[in-house]
Amino acid sequence: MPDALVLGYDFKDYDLASRMTWKFLRNATAEQVNAAINQALEADNRLTTGKLLRRLFDPTEGTNEHQHRVFGLWNGTDGMAPPPHAGLEFPSTTSHYLASGNTAIDPGDLLDAINAVRLKGFGTSADTRLIVLCHPNEAEEISTFRAGQEANGVPSKFDFIPSASAPAYLTEENVVGQVAPGEFGGLEVLGSYGPVWIVPSYFVPAGYFAVVATGGPNSARNPIAFRQHTNPAYQGLRIIPGRDQRYLLQDSYFARGFGCGVRYRSAACVVQVTPGSVYTPPVWAWS
Repeated sequence: MPDALVLGYDFKDYDLASRMTWKFLRNATAEQVNAAINQALEADNRLTTGKLLRRLFDPTEGTNEHQHRVFGLWNGTDGMAPPPHAGLEFPSTTSHYLASGNTAIDPGDLLDAINAVRLKGFGTSADTRLIVLCHPNEAEEISTFRAGQEANGVPSKFDFIPSASAPAYLTEENVVGQVAPGEFGGLEVLGSYGPVWIVPSYFVPAGYFAVVATGGPNSARNPIAFRQHTNPAYQGLRIIPGRDQRYLLQDSYFARGFGCGVRYRSAACVVQVTPGSVYTPPVWAWS
């Protein structure tokens, strides 16, 4: 019987107090109340998105309340090796946190991350898709890659092809194959490069990118698992009434309990664009 590795997911309760008093509510316009609620919804989006991205980009191991280990991707330092795939075996020094060794992203960085994921069997089936999560700065650089031409000192194997939602442009070349859609799971797709779709986001820190094998929103094939309470009544973002149950918004607060952890350590690879040779996790400028 093969050995099983227990992958833990952490969990924590978060809340945000709303201090709208009855005196404020009796005079407030609908726009003012909506603005306060929208701020809470935006904060919740930052919280959940930031938690997931920190888990993806940070190799630091943690534990949950059951003392189960909460892993990042393969880091090459914990003595664990990726499971064999298609006759290939991988050493315990295998890491999915790479330093580019260059001051700007180049085609070799992309191919290294793509191959790290595909060689282990992820992003190769019809029900998964390889995407590149990156800051718009890196996305703009990728958009200049052309097959057979050097980009930042490294020749490119593929052409960057704009997506279906890209602005109109003139060209004398014909596109062979299917053009990437304009969006994927509600996220903008800038274009494609070989087998990956380029998804820019300002949530991703500049100087980093991740190649991720995903099955789409809420898919069990995604590398990061999102944990919620087992009781459905405590799942999602909840608005808790304040002291006066007749007026739910008065002195109310917003609450969410959730956590995350890596489900498939081989299903993503993160690259820091740096002249150095050692990966350093990003310092996040937002909560």
